[in-house]
Amino acid sequence: MSRVNQPDTLVSVLREIQRRLRVLESTRRTAGFAARASTVTAFQPARPEEWPSTTSAEWTPLVRLLTRPGDVLVVLDAVADDAGEVRVLVDGEPVFTGEAGRHEVAVTANAAVAELTVEARRTGATGTVRVAAFAL
Repeated sequence: MSRVNQPDTLVSVLREIQRRLRVLESTRRTAGFAARASTVTAFQPARPEEWPSTTSAEWTPLVRLLTRPGDVLVVLDAVADDAGEVRVLVDGEPVFTGEAGRHEVAVTANAAVAELTVEARRTGATGTVRVAAFAL
């Protein structure tokens, strides 16, 4: 975008073209997801201390997402004070179980409205398991 009362330079023209391309690419990417995903995007807390957590040794639901049919990539970040596990369920059926850490889980939702749930439990003697989950 040009400055007031100054002619455009080659650099300013290139910057404007790049900006417009980024806008076009972002709308094209979201257009494909619009059929099955909400346009509302929520941020997770950045600090693990504020993530949903559990101290239970039993599976505890921490986050839930309702989605339409299709493929979804669930990105999990799980931290545990001692030791813990996380799992992803689609309509109540486990599709992934793993130790605390970073995981990318590809799931397919088949129902008209599918429920994705992330659960966690501690596997050590004491401690807390915290989870952040993102669906792409």
